[in-house]
Amino acid sequence: MANNGSQDGQRPLLTAEGRAKLEERLRYLLEVQRPQIAEDIHEAKEAGDVSESSAYEHAKNEQARTEGEILELTMLLNNSGTLEFTSGAQTVQIGTRVRVKRDDTGAEREFTIVSTHEADPKRNFISTESPVGKELLGKKKGEIVNVQTPNGLIVYHVLDIL
Repeated sequence: MANNGSQDGQRPLLTAEGRAKLEERLRYLLEVQRPQIAEDIHEAKEAGDVSESSAYEHAKNEQARTEGEILELTMLLNNSGTLEFTSGAQTVQIGTRVRVKRDDTGAEREFTIVSTHEADPKRNFISTESPVGKELLGKKKGEIVNVQTPNGLIVYHVLDIL
């Protein structure tokens, strides 16, 4: 499995909200999806020759995908810690909010640094694995951050660590 947003090989960290969403997804897979797939397989078997049944083949493929997701979520939830948002940090780290100013446009943005599973660009939650997140980690207020993106180099100034 990939790094999953942990730093320096430590176990992955999830926010309480992110953990709750993953637990809800796992509960749905176990209590709703898995029984439905089992019923679909049973119905396909009852309908006749399964060797030529596209419904049976689809249900078996869906079962494999679902079981894989259940396994992945279970492992993640069992092996992850809970992320506490920090304030007053001197350097950017997972769980901190950081305000930056883009050098070329002067636009200011605020990011919260989170694990890969928590990333949500719409809410400005950026992953430690994203180009911006990677470059911000360990930086201090006043430092300059160079981020290589597909559209070229973006330079940010770290205005504040919140």
